[in-house]
Amino acid sequence: MDPLYIKLAIGGLVLLGSIGLFFGIGLALAAHKFAVEVNPKVEEVKELLAGAQ
Repeated sequence: MDPLYIKLAIGGLVLLGSIGLFFGIGLALAAHKFAVEVNPKVEEVKELLAGAQ
């Protein structure tokens, strides 16, 4: 195998990994910033209504 192909393959893997890490961190920060608190009363009503069918 040609060493050039190996370098290209490793470079591509590093690039894709970096892009994935960048977007993963961005999504985690966005999920943390836009998180919505759940009202415990809503969950209680959902549990009661689930058995009403």
